[in-house]
Amino acid sequence: RNRTLIEAARTKLADSKLPTTFWEEAVSTACYVHNRVLVVKPQNKTPYALFHGSTPMLSFMRPFRYLVIIFNSIDHLGKFNGKADERFFVGYSLNSKAFRVFNSRTIIVEETLHIRFSKNTLNYVGSGPNWLFDIDALTKTINYQPVVAGTQSNGNAGIKDNNNAGQARKEKEPGKDYILLPLWTADSPFL
Repeated sequence: RNRTLIEAARTKLADSKLPTTFWEEAVSTACYVHNRVLVVKPQNKTPYALFHGSTPMLSFMRPFRYLVIIFNSIDHLGKFNGKADERFFVGYSLNSKAFRVFNSRTIIVEETLHIRFSKNTLNYVGSGPNWLFDIDALTKTINYQPVVAGTQSNGNAGIKDNNNAGQARKEKEPGKDYILLPLWTADSPFL
């Protein structure tokens, strides 16, 4: 169950190209979706249906980092200033029926009910790092350092018999194996 959530969150972050600082939102959204979509085998119902006794509505669900437009009625606006803000959908509220959106102007995640999903705009990828596909960037981000694992060899290691006439035995050079170990610091590496 945990592995499924982590893999779903990793996929959401990789697909949206958001930085790893959004891991909490991605895991929370993955858990929310899994509880409403995945079917439990013996009862042939979702966890939501087992708990609440009714099937969940799925029509309001949208992809992670979907572009949304929010009517801005709180801030004092000038006569010709725009009244709508563009934000990105990052999840669902756990306490109400609100959506969680990321405001890139103020750099905070807000919960709001009055939201309009932009249907004319494609869900475009962000400018975050390619942390998932670049092993060097990944190891630097999560503070891993490679440790060279030495190999012990006996007298016959790396020698290959060759039955062809006129050819002697050839010795292979042993390769290096690497093991990644975390070096945890006082600061959290995921922030």
